[in-house]
Amino acid sequence: MKTGKGKEKFGKEKRAGAYMTLEACFIVPIAVILTAFLLILSFYLYTVCFLNQAAYIAAFRASLEEGGNYVREEKAGEELEKLLAEALIRLPEMEQEITASSSGVSVVLKTEWPLPGLSILPADVGTLQIQAEKKALIRDAPAFIRGMRKLSGMADGG
Repeated sequence: MKTGKGKEKFGKEKRAGAYMTLEACFIVPIAVILTAFLLILSFYLYTVCFLNQAAYIAAFRASLEEGGNYVREEKAGEELEKLLAEALIRLPEMEQEITASSSGVSVVLKTEWPLPGLSILPADVGTLQIQAEKKALIRDAPAFIRGMRKLSGMADGG
């Protein structure tokens, strides 16, 4: 009778081990894939946010610069170089387009972000296009306030 109980106990342990093997075959790879996906997604979102912020800060600082449009374009380029040098993640080469006009400064950044692991697929899905386009208006605050006072004076007097 002792042997019968031992065999029954061994059978239950064997089934429990089979469940653990089955769990390890399905659950662990899914957990690893999801973790890798979340890491890639967070790097992508960081890159998008960083490029948008860099484009806006460069445009804003250039809009505060006194002088002609070429002076503002140079200032935006300098600021953009400083900001991109501070990136935590190495950024691929990107296209920069800086335009300044009498109304504002516009900065456009375009880059391709390679997705790790997807470059093995036959289709061209291994890269994502990132474009950050920001514009900062040029405002002369004292002149704007004077103009608004003149307009309100005309409305009251006329």
